[in-house]
Amino acid sequence: MTIMSFRLPAEQSKLQALCDRFLNIGSLKDRGFQYRAAFDFVDMEVVTYPKMVFGEQPVSEWGYASQQELYFRFFVWKFLSVSGVLFPKPKPELFFPFIFVDNPWSMISGRNVIGFPKNMAQFNPTPVLDVDPLRISISTPVMEIYSPATALSWQPIVQIDPNDEPVRPPGGLWPWIGLASRISDPLLNSLLQNFLKVVPNTFSSVQLKQFRDAESPADACYQAIVSTPFTLSNIRMPKPLPSVAVTIKKYGSLDIPGSLGIPENTPLQPLLQYAVSLDMRVSGAKNLYVNR
Repeated sequence: MTIMSFRLPAEQSKLQALCDRFLNIGSLKDRGFQYRAAFDFVDMEVVTYPKMVFGEQPVSEWGYASQQELYFRFFVWKFLSVSGVLFPKPKPELFFPFIFVDNPWSMISGRNVIGFPKNMAQFNPTPVLDVDPLRISISTPVMEIYSPATALSWQPIVQIDPNDEPVRPPGGLWPWIGLASRISDPLLNSLLQNFLKVVPNTFSSVQLKQFRDAESPADACYQAIVSTPFTLSNIRMPKPLPSVAVTIKKYGSLDIPGSLGIPENTPLQPLLQYAVSLDMRVSGAKNLYVNR
């Protein structure tokens, strides 16, 4: 897979609100943990998967799939509650509040198994790799405003356009690239700096998996916080991308800028941008908490 990554400034309070809504469900006493947003930025990444296969037989022999993907992710820190006192885990994790793919099998399995909030998308051009100049538009079905006269339609949600501003060279191992910045919390900063000295090739994402109750449009009949480890291999050196400006659109049914604390409909210069190619294996997902 090849990842084109664009780091954008965000509001940490908005990211924490997403943690509280999707990861800190139920009560702290019942969960036994709490998630907190670690930084004031998000990473928007456009990913090309040339070949995705199942790792277990007989499904691994059926064939393979490919896809384009867009997601927004940010780092979260898990705190464990011990006798009412919260203690941070040794390393941060990743939370993906928005994911868009052009493969329906990936959308369904990602939602139903791991809890990724995947939606269908169109990428123009496709494939997105080696586009010169670097100009990409990603669209998804939205309602522009809420009105009886509004029809669901495909609209651009992200626009990537060429820019003339200088870019910062990347450094480090994905997904920890550019993470060696100080955190205001002294304890978390110490944990981060120690962790970055021995960065592993395995990391975890955490998501909310839920299904709507058939009898109540406002309630879920099943909710679980799911942790999924990812193992990386064959990681190539990250390469700088041509300078771009990223514009995030806002719609009545999909407010990515408002949810993340990003200026809407405004061309933004990424704080960091690069491309990296690697192999990834996903296995061993587990439920951290089921809200009954």
